Amino acid sequence: MPKTDRRIERTKATLIATFQRLVTEKGYSKVKVKDIVDEANYNRTTFYVHYDGKDLLAQEMIQLEMERFCYEFCKPVRDNPILDLTKMNPNETDVFQYIKDNRYYYDLLVHADPIPGIQDALLEVLKDIFHNRFSFIGDNASEINSTYFTHYRAYGIYGWILEWIRADYDATPSEMARRIINLLHYQSSLMKEVNK
Repeated sequence: MPKTDRRIERTKATLIATFQRLVTEKGYSKVKVKDIVDEANYNRTTFYVHYDGKDLLAQEMIQLEMERFCYEFCKPVRDNPILDLTKMNPNETDVFQYIKDNRYYYDLLVHADPIPGIQDALLEVLKDIFHNRFSFIGDNASEINSTYFTHYRAYGIYGWILEWIRADYDATPSEMARRIINLLHYQSSLMKEVNK
């Protein structure tokens, strides 16, 4: 695999961070490429070497963040071949701390002028996790792993995350984890990872 140039990584990280800050301040529709390069102290040529426009920068930013989110969300099952939710300690779930620590991205999900596709991306990742990565074990496994149930769980968690962000992260990350654990083990307490 070819080694990524660290200068390119730094440039892209700076452009993405600047873009996030500007969207927070002004809203997506008001941010122009000129604003991004001026604020980041780059020129337009540098920007266009990496991105054809702000839409592609936004897409890459969302994709990278959803990969990180998925990694954090799947940690408990990845570390336990069979995860018993009734014995799971909410403090062992890092995803909500991760969201809060990266609120500069997650606050954009509830912005009045959001980045197109940012909310859908989170929902689609949650659907994928419950449909393709996690599987519940038990007497009713075929039913609770069906598409309707996987979507039910994904939409529920998605809604809780959005409301938590809107409430300015009023519950602790471990309290959010406790709530989600309770939601998940309602039909079955045993889960396993089916795909990596």
